Amino acid sequence: MLFAGHDFAAPRRTKDRDWAAVEAVLGAGLRYEGFETCGCGREPKYRPRTSAQVRARRRIAARKGLTAAEALALRDPADA
Repeated sequence: MLFAGHDFAAPRRTKDRDWAAVEAVLGAGLRYEGFETCGCGREPKYRPRTSAQVRARRRIAARKGLTAAEALALRDPADA
């Protein structure tokens, strides 16, 4: 069992592609957290929701030399 974060909302059981995105995010060491470390506020963090979004970010990571975690945290892959 792996803790996904306080802001994790599980996809439906039948949504295999969405679960693949969750697996990629957690496998890269990211969590679904929006809380700041001090606990005084919230900063929403982007996480891909579909496998297509994961693939796009992985392609950008390969081109730009980013780590998987850096690429998956990008809201817009064009920002890399």
